[in-house]
Amino acid sequence: MCGLIAITGTPGSAYDVFFGLMNLQHRGQDGAGILTIDTKKKGNFHLTKGSGLVENVFSERSFKTLTGHAALGHSRYATVGRNDPNMLQPFLDYDRGLGLGHNGNIVNFYKLREELYHSKTRKPLWVESDSELMLKLLCDELEPGPIDFQNAQGAVKRLMSKLVGSYSVICLTGEGDIFGFRDPDGIRPLCLGRRMQEDGSTVYALASESIALNFLGFTDVEDVQTGELVYISKGGVIERKVIRQDSISPCMFEWVYFARVESEIDETSVYNARFKLGQVLARQLQKENISADVVVPVPETSRVSAIAVAETLGIPFRELLIKNRYVNRTFILDDQESRQEAIRRKLFPIGHEFEGKSCLIVDDSIVRGNTSMQIVKLIRLAGAKEVILLSTCPPLVSPCYYGIDFPSAKELVAHDRTNDEIAEILGVDRVIFQTISGLKEALESETLCLGCLTGEYPTDISSGRDFEAMRTRDRESGVKKHSSC
Repeated sequence: MCGLIAITGTPGSAYDVFFGLMNLQHRGQDGAGILTIDTKKKGNFHLTKGSGLVENVFSERSFKTLTGHAALGHSRYATVGRNDPNMLQPFLDYDRGLGLGHNGNIVNFYKLREELYHSKTRKPLWVESDSELMLKLLCDELEPGPIDFQNAQGAVKRLMSKLVGSYSVICLTGEGDIFGFRDPDGIRPLCLGRRMQEDGSTVYALASESIALNFLGFTDVEDVQTGELVYISKGGVIERKVIRQDSISPCMFEWVYFARVESEIDETSVYNARFKLGQVLARQLQKENISADVVVPVPETSRVSAIAVAETLGIPFRELLIKNRYVNRTFILDDQESRQEAIRRKLFPIGHEFEGKSCLIVDDSIVRGNTSMQIVKLIRLAGAKEVILLSTCPPLVSPCYYGIDFPSAKELVAHDRTNDEIAEILGVDRVIFQTISGLKEALESETLCLGCLTGEYPTDISSGRDFEAMRTRDRESGVKKHSSC
């Protein structure tokens, strides 16, 4: 899961992309990069990348070199190969004059890499990132000559026939054009925005979430359709075509956890979806005659749902778990030890408010159980009489092959366990999960990617099942880990 944004048509494109990335920081905190093209200086590309948060990667000095009327930015959330600076995006093919940023995960990465590596018709290819592989494949599929809508259309069509997995992609050409496309199942989000300038000109942008564009003053924002290619020339001409559409299967986790609450994805407000998740969950509690003294959210993403639970049940809502604002998302850290330590520093309870009370603790989801266990310990120490943990997401029981960092079922606390067993592990009196039907009701959709909830995926994931074995083989042979975004 990563953040993407590209803008064309303004001399301040790099600044716009920088502030857009600041509003997409929640999608990845491992590193960031900005690529610009200065067509007034013989088509020179300028690229700055670095590890860490967006505000720490770029300085005022960076923007003296990041010149041009078009820019592409990326914030990285890695599932593997996390600390390797060579994995930071955007990637750039100097020979073809094309930059690429990618959000998602290519399930058949190893298979495609093997085919290219052993091909007798080309030089050996050994890439470590599925995003870099996509760029090389796309450049291969482009016809000789200038990159334009027709050329990109044919190349993307051929590329889609090879790729299996999730991908939202944005590219920047040496002519200052930008284009983006979503995978044929629409698993990862992408949106298009327009902004009128004071001089009457129009600036266009593509981004992972609408919040990034809204912040920058783009008032006309719409979703890129599933399997659609959107091409925007430096002159402001937009051409669009749905290349291939296999299903409509956006990732439910975008609304449940990942996206900013201000965003709208596939015409569904994240705020409204989370509020409805809370309402539906509260009705489930009413049917089971479950009540409590107080409703407490686990900051930040469960707050809206917790308000809905409290309002529906008529129970006081209280912010009693206080987040240290300087500690970032713990779910997207790379190992158990890092997550445990970050959780300990991230939250602390207002102890006397828990004493002797029955508490409904609302979280957006329960993945590995690390956060829940630590929070429950703190609440118990504060003297809570009863702790009931609510998850606005159904139990996560299967791996994600599309770019969220739980590639193995064995690390999921809900995998092959009953609710009572999960409650015992987490140290709560009860754990109550959202139902899949409740999830669909709240998200107002019957067509979602629910692979991690049901084990049924929108694409072939047979290549993904060999993921760990292939990574092990790479490590044993001295090759760095495959990196995905």
